[in-house]
Amino acid sequence: MTPARAPGFTLIEVLVAVFIFALLMIAAYGSVDALLRTRDGLSAQNGRLRELQFAVGMVERDLRAVISRPVREGYGEREPALVGTRDAIAFTRAGAANPLQLERARIERVGYAWRDGVLVRVGFAVLDRAPATPPLARDLLGKVQRIGFRYFDGEQWREQWPLPNLLPKPLHALPRAVEVSIACEDYGTITRLIDLPEVDEAAAVAAAPPGPGLPP
Repeated sequence: MTPARAPGFTLIEVLVAVFIFALLMIAAYGSVDALLRTRDGLSAQNGRLRELQFAVGMVERDLRAVISRPVREGYGEREPALVGTRDAIAFTRAGAANPLQLERARIERVGYAWRDGVLVRVGFAVLDRAPATPPLARDLLGKVQRIGFRYFDGEQWREQWPLPNLLPKPLHALPRAVEVSIACEDYGTITRLIDLPEVDEAAAVAAAPPGPGLPP
């Protein structure tokens, strides 16, 4: 008579169960790892998109607040209210934020340029500068391949402002619009067309810094 088998699992059955469990754990780990990688990628993408939106928004806000107020650069020469080339721009803007109610003007001189793959915003604490007045540079956006500006004079687009063939240079003149393009490694080229406010000629001349022998 064959003796009755004791309840339980054989060694082979235990090994098979462990093997199957290991396969299930490997599959589950792969799925969880893929989900975590996807989440991290989406988080990085969202952060990058926020940086891009903030940088483009700041350029737009600054340009929409431009005013026709020329300034003096560090060595006394008068600088137009807006001066720009194909890859850099500087201008006077009003309405600067002052949430801490600091004792400073609400008009400031700002500019944008491209440096080592970074869109940089440059500002000055005062409008009419001394030689030792330091610029306040802020990196706005990385992974930028190039930036570009064009200036609409009411008839055609120009590569620089003021127009080089106008003598003397109209220090208070503003273009009718500015086109801004930012070429990014990951989002391609973002282009914005920004209409500028019309210039009040009399007010612009009155607001210009004085200077003997220099045209308003």
